[in-house]
Amino acid sequence: MNLEEYQYIWTNEREDHVLVIVNGGGYAIVNRADKMALIIEDDEIYEAVIEKMLDNGCEVLERL
Repeated sequence: MNLEEYQYIWTNEREDHVLVIVNGGGYAIVNRADKMALIIEDDEIYEAVIEKMLDNGCEVLERL
């Protein structure tokens, strides 16, 4: 998998996806419409998606 496969998260579906702060200071990527977390098994891609979301102004929540 590569980063481009997740581009929809911070572009077309930016309003649907948020970052939720979790214990330990990390983030969970959550679709707010269906309240489902996105699991990305590749740690490097996961971190890159979070960085792109933050860079593109995706909303960060303390909780849903």
